Amino acid sequence: MRNAPWRTAAAAVGAILGGSCGGGDPGEGAPGTGAGPDAADGAPAVAVITPGTTYQRTIVFVETSGDSAQFFPWDFENRVETDGVHRSVRGWLGRAGQWRLFMEDEWTTAPTRSPWRIVPRGSARLVVGLEDALEEIYYREGVRDLSLRLGRTVVEWSGQRGTTYRLLEGAVRLADVETEGLVLDAFAVRTTDNGGGAELAVLTGDDRLQLVFANLDGPGRYRAWARQDTLELFWPDVEVTWEETRSFERARRNVPMLWHIESADGMLSGAFESVSSHVQALEGDGAILPVLAVYEVAGRITVDEEEVAVKGFLRHFQR
Repeated sequence: MRNAPWRTAAAAVGAILGGSCGGGDPGEGAPGTGAGPDAADGAPAVAVITPGTTYQRTIVFVETSGDSAQFFPWDFENRVETDGVHRSVRGWLGRAGQWRLFMEDEWTTAPTRSPWRIVPRGSARLVVGLEDALEEIYYREGVRDLSLRLGRTVVEWSGQRGTTYRLLEGAVRLADVETEGLVLDAFAVRTTDNGGGAELAVLTGDDRLQLVFANLDGPGRYRAWARQDTLELFWPDVEVTWEETRSFERARRNVPMLWHIESADGMLSGAFESVSSHVQALEGDGAILPVLAVYEVAGRITVDEEEVAVKGFLRHFQR
């Protein structure tokens, strides 16, 4: 970590404009006619906005170069209903094996033609740049001062229905100390509630391998993307299994502790386990409650017969 100045210019403009998971309003350009999130944050590729559509955006800072990893995840969910857009936002901080959920809020806004946009709330503020590109998320409350800045895009991958996964350079500022690292910006669209769960992970190894896998955009097997040195790789069919679980009594569910991953072509495989985590039960109608968890994980991944030690972040959700 090092001391460094922090750019806060345009913060007021960002608070007014909000952030976005999309660029112009559909009235200005139909969904799918622009690029994916940020690119300028173009609208997602969903032709019709219908009740039940959910826009999920997870932005997480990862720094694993030292002995103690640091994570700064933000989770935004916008669900379209007949009475408006039901929104939620959560922010966590993970350092030295300790996690803290420092922000959690839910609210409803009026119907809009661009419900994928993320907007500021309470002590969380957003800075946006040209063409609605999200540049910074910062949180200030009392003595707390946390900021996440998004930098240059390293690589971008696309999934289904407008889903995008982008790796960027980034930095976090905590108490006037800035730490540089990697940022994953993931955006997904769900048009139905399949009743299942979702996972999203970003793993890094020795600056040579960055691996993202997820099933955020629907049921079925996972997909995985990797950047190995300068080579970009994609696996459309990946199986992820929970090799070990533990009981989480508050939700009356088991949550994973050890994962195994293997692609259908056999070129990607490995296992990793939980190092630390924050697990919470969400509100639900039945005795078995939804679960949302964030993990620090570590293990070993093999890509085309080359094994690499990896560390990283995993977001886990069970409906």
